[in-house]
Amino acid sequence: MQTQALPVSSFELQPPGQISLIERLLYRLGHRQQRQRWHRYLQQRFGQDFRAVDPGPVPPVKLIAKTSAMDQAGLNRQANSDLYFAGGYHIAANWFAILEHFSINPRTIGSILELGCGTARNLRHFRCIEGLRLVGSDVNPEMIDWCQQHVPGIEFYINELQPPLAFAQPDSFDLVFALSVFTHIPLEWQQSWLEEIRRVLRPGGIFLCTVVGKRHPHWNYLTGEERAEYERTGRLTLTSSSPSASLSTQVGGSGWDIFQKRSEVISVFGSVFDLIDYIPGAQDVLVLAKPGGGWLPHTPYPGLAIG
Repeated sequence: MQTQALPVSSFELQPPGQISLIERLLYRLGHRQQRQRWHRYLQQRFGQDFRAVDPGPVPPVKLIAKTSAMDQAGLNRQANSDLYFAGGYHIAANWFAILEHFSINPRTIGSILELGCGTARNLRHFRCIEGLRLVGSDVNPEMIDWCQQHVPGIEFYINELQPPLAFAQPDSFDLVFALSVFTHIPLEWQQSWLEEIRRVLRPGGIFLCTVVGKRHPHWNYLTGEERAEYERTGRLTLTSSSPSASLSTQVGGSGWDIFQKRSEVISVFGSVFDLIDYIPGAQDVLVLAKPGGGWLPHTPYPGLAIG
């Protein structure tokens, strides 16, 4: 299959700088609290099907830079092992809280796919649930190679920039996650990716994904001209050559930064899935269901999205 090449960037990654002692202590405390919160939740919900699993190592800085760094200061923080793990536990717990709010019993979930799994920062923490099939897919072979070597208990696959995924069997998954993925998929490819995700989900299966929200710090980096284009067209695409692009995009990890108005997101995503909720946050979280599940109306999720 022919696909468009990733944009080429001449950006040179700088090594992470030091963070203060107070920050390190706060990150360590946060790590411990988030781990305890996640394990306590799983013990309450799954009982003897809960098992404590070593989360494994923190990936090299060059991989972190390609997945979750807005700028150099952000990379300095994300390279801290305590913050790396705390963030993964925090997102896992909050995304399960979203599912429970919409009456989705976590004990009925038998298989999870994370599209754009990166270094499995989030997915690895679901290994604490006995018997759960976990699958990660990513466009970056370097990420998948690292995960296969360092994060056992999960199936990992490389996907192309455009569909299909590596799963010939439809209706394969109960739940699909895509955190900070559609924030980097070119607009002209969105529809085909949404249709592919719908294909691999069982009827009534749930898809949780994020788009750039109004509270995202990336808005502070945009030029006046870029903001004007967004207001005029309802969308904006930054490539790795743009000075306004995120650090992750500039070092070649994602290729594009994508901004869309809420109305356009609802139109595109709602044409493929049943839109259950649109939760605002730094990254807005979309709660989507594959048609055929007999969904009933629910009250909106309280508070802001975590993602």
